[in-house]
Amino acid sequence: MRIAIYAGMFIQDFDGATKTLFELIKSLHRRQIEVEVWSFSGEPDKQSGVPVHKVPAIPFPFYPEYKFAFPGPSLFRAIRRFNPDLIHLTVPDTIGMGLALFAKIKRIPLLISYHTDFISYLEERNLWYLSRPWWPFLRWFYNSADSLLVPGRESCAKLAAHGIQPASVWSRGLPKGRFSPSFRSESLRRRWGAEGKKVVLFSGRFAWFKGLRVFIQVYNLFKKDKRNNPAPVFVLIGRGPLEEDLKRHMPDAVFPGYMTGEDLSASYASSDILLFPSITETFGNVIQEAIASGLPAVVSDRGGCQEIVRQTGGGLVARAGNGLSFYQECRSLLTDEKFYNRIRTTGLANMKDKNWETVNRVVLDEYQRLVSTRSK
Repeated sequence: MRIAIYAGMFIQDFDGATKTLFELIKSLHRRQIEVEVWSFSGEPDKQSGVPVHKVPAIPFPFYPEYKFAFPGPSLFRAIRRFNPDLIHLTVPDTIGMGLALFAKIKRIPLLISYHTDFISYLEERNLWYLSRPWWPFLRWFYNSADSLLVPGRESCAKLAAHGIQPASVWSRGLPKGRFSPSFRSESLRRRWGAEGKKVVLFSGRFAWFKGLRVFIQVYNLFKKDKRNNPAPVFVLIGRGPLEEDLKRHMPDAVFPGYMTGEDLSASYASSDILLFPSITETFGNVIQEAIASGLPAVVSDRGGCQEIVRQTGGGLVARAGNGLSFYQECRSLLTDEKFYNRIRTTGLANMKDKNWETVNRVVLDEYQRLVSTRSK
C-alpha cells in the first residue's frame, strides 16, 4: 500500500499535529506501508526515512511559522509518479483543496483528518467576521473525503453544526514510558526557585491563540492575593513570537526554553499543575502528557482540552477567557491537598494504555477499508 500525505507543517515535535503525524508514520513503517509526505516546511528532505517533497509557500504575517502554500504542476506530477493507493490530507489550504479535487478526478480514495481549528484563530484575533466566508470552502473540503477523522467528539459536533459529514474519532496516544511522575526532579525545582513553593506550568507555543492573556491574568491574581504566601512559581516551556512580551508581563516567571525528550518529561513531573487556557485546541496532546506525569490540568470549557479532562477526571474546567475562573480552579487544587491528590490519582489511573499503536489502528483500518473498496 502507498499513502501520500499532505501535512502542511512537518517538523518533528513542532506542535500536536506534527507529533501525531510522526507517530502515524512510525505505525505505517512497522507494517511496511510506503509513505511520502508533501509539506511547506519539512526539514530535511527525509525525516524518519520518509521522502518529504517541499511545496512553495509564503508565511502568514501574524504567525510566520505557518504558511500559505501554492499548488502547481510539479505537485501533481510528483503525486502521479508516486501513484498512491490513497491520499491523506490534513490541512484545508489551497494545496489541500487542490489535492482533494485531484483525488476525486483520478478516483483515488481520499481520507482527511481534522487537526487545527483555523476558524478559532480568526475569532481569537477578533476577526470573527472573516470566518463566515470560510465555512463554505471548509464544508466542501471536509465533505469531499471518503472518510473524515477527528480527534474527539467536541470537534465532530462543531463540524456537524456547520453541515459537515459525520466523522470517526482518531484520538491521540502517548509515547511509551515518556511521561511519568518518576521523572520528578528536586534539583530542577531548585533551579526554578521553587523550593517550598508550588509550580504552575504552561507548555506550548508562545502565541496569543494559546490563551496566554488568561495565563497572565492568573499570574497577576496569584501575585495580588495575599493569601498566597508564598505565591506559586510560574514556568513557561516553549518558544514563539510572544516570548519577550510574556517576560515583560510576568517578570518573575521562569522561561526554560523549548524542550523535548527527558527534559520535557522532567519539567512536567516536577511541576504541580498545568494551566492551559487555550480555546483553539482540537485535542490537546499537552493535556494528556501532563496528566500522565501526575499533573492535574486546568483547561477551558471551549475546545478539545475539556474532553480529555472530563474523560480522565485528571483536572478541572474553567470558563473560557475568564481569568478569575481559572484562578479559582488553580487555587482550589493548590490549597486543598486531599482534593489535589484525588484528581491526580484519578487522572493517572485513566491515562494508562494510551499508546499510539492502539490509537493509530483507527487510521490503518480506514486506509485498508478505502483501498479495498476501490479495488473491488
